[in-house]
Amino acid sequence: MHIIARTALMAVGLCAAQGVQATPWSTFAQQALDSLEALPDIQAQQAELTLSNLAVETASQALYNPDLSLDVESIGASGAKEEFTLGVSQTIDWSDKRGYRRRVAQLSALEAQAQYRQSRNQALARLLSGWINLHQAQTLVSYATEQQQRTQSMLSLAERMVQVGELAPLDRQLITLELARVAGSHADALQALAQAKAEVRLAGGNPQQALPAWSASFQQPSLDVTPELPALRGAYQKVLAARTGLALARTEGNPDPTLSLGAKTDGDDSSLQLGVSVPLNIRNRYRGEIAQASQAIVVAERQYLDASRTLEITLASLAERYQSVSRSYHRWQTLTQDSLQSSQALLQTLWRGGEMPTSQYLQSQQQLTDTRVTGAQLAAQQSTLWIEMMAQRGDLETWLVDQAQ
Repeated sequence: MHIIARTALMAVGLCAAQGVQATPWSTFAQQALDSLEALPDIQAQQAELTLSNLAVETASQALYNPDLSLDVESIGASGAKEEFTLGVSQTIDWSDKRGYRRRVAQLSALEAQAQYRQSRNQALARLLSGWINLHQAQTLVSYATEQQQRTQSMLSLAERMVQVGELAPLDRQLITLELARVAGSHADALQALAQAKAEVRLAGGNPQQALPAWSASFQQPSLDVTPELPALRGAYQKVLAARTGLALARTEGNPDPTLSLGAKTDGDDSSLQLGVSVPLNIRNRYRGEIAQASQAIVVAERQYLDASRTLEITLASLAERYQSVSRSYHRWQTLTQDSLQSSQALLQTLWRGGEMPTSQYLQSQQQLTDTRVTGAQLAAQQSTLWIEMMAQRGDLETWLVDQAQ
């Protein structure tokens, strides 16, 4: 998949060179894929994948090398002629054991490749979720900063109003306490922001990179679970490898004959020798290997069924949560579309005109801030759940490549 990703990124660069303006998501996808390739863990898994491919080449090699022999008789005997025998022998892979071994290695390599791709999907999910959490933390810091600045301005105004007798000293004290509480909330928001930046860096990303606005065109991923699904491909390849392993175990019990050809001479006479030898599988009939291979099929099939069941339940749960959050976020947007800013200005006008008590004003201000925070949290949850569904299916990297193109 990393080869496909690089090809897509080259296509993006070519379009840019030809004057085509890249969209925010195409640029972001390119940077995300670049960050993935730079992760040491991904590079280590890529090296392991190379090992599995080398195992295929190893399994494709011939099983038996020819044997060359030289025999000398009557050495040192008085008056006896020395007899020389030169022979070559070759064991024949009569049952195509090499073919079965190569097939097992190929299926194991495909399993490793599927697991590697799924690991890349999970790494991308951590990276994108980290950026979403960072964006949320930045938003909450901005809210906390605005609230602190607003409360500080309110306290300065309250001190002047107390001096001219327009406000009771108790109200000023309430505002002072509110400022202390807001300062603590601002400090907590900064701590969460620092933690979010660290998580992005750990996932291989750059905290300075801007996350594009989430598009409503990103439809809910499908809930279909099939063996062709990228997330299940590795487990399915393991089943196929186990079945081929049983065929290999049965083939290993078949004897491979050895053909030999030799030439014998004593100086006067020469002769040719032709021989055939076949091992007798009497003491070891390979029943243990066959039973072990049969049980490996049972294990692989049960593991596949468990992975399929787990994925189906996980996707259904994520979809339910995603739909619930999406409905709540849509409802939040509808209710707050025109009311947040207008409510903020109205509250300040009422308090400065003496038509609203200070305690009620502070409570209302906090309610407005909580409402904005709720919206930011719902937006982050919606995006994170969508990313998790795509990663669980194994489609996240493919989607990013499409975005880059």
